Amino acid sequence: MNKVITSREELLAASKSIAAGQGLAALNMRAVAAAANVAVGSVYNYFPSKAELVTATVQDIWRGIFHDAGSCTQSGDFCACVEWLFASIRTGAAEYPDFLRAHMSGFAAQDRKKARQAMEEAFGHMRASLEQVLERDEKVRPDAFGADLDREQFVAFVFSSLMAGLAREETDCATLLAVIRRVLYA
Repeated sequence: MNKVITSREELLAASKSIAAGQGLAALNMRAVAAAANVAVGSVYNYFPSKAELVTATVQDIWRGIFHDAGSCTQSGDFCACVEWLFASIRTGAAEYPDFLRAHMSGFAAQDRKKARQAMEEAFGHMRASLEQVLERDEKVRPDAFGADLDREQFVAFVFSSLMAGLAREETDCATLLAVIRRVLYA
């Protein structure tokens, strides 16, 4: 057993390794301790419960998918950003089997609220980034938005469509991109 005190980051790396190899349902304190070669108490020092461990792991996976893969948020091309986001999430989901559908399964009923909040925080960040890119996209026709459809509503529609396509295991988002082009551009 490792006598050196481990870090939260090392425990998360072990946890993500388990999630990648066996899925989120395989996460538990003993498995993470064994993978990190530390005592179970070391895991509890950083994560007081399995729910906290799984939530932190899910947050770290989303962070990796969205931030570490690169970013389209500096561009002013909304379609390119949507396509990049789809590809990044698809790649991340391939690395972590059944991540998009099963990440909530590791939580007890009383902890699902915390898990949903963590997931919604990640999704909110992605939607906000999409809104920023949409705002900078100079190709958007001036009358694309009005009282019946604003940017926030449009981004919510695009994001939910993107996630639905990923859940259906679609290989690309070409149909969504065609709809976006018809709505936004002249």
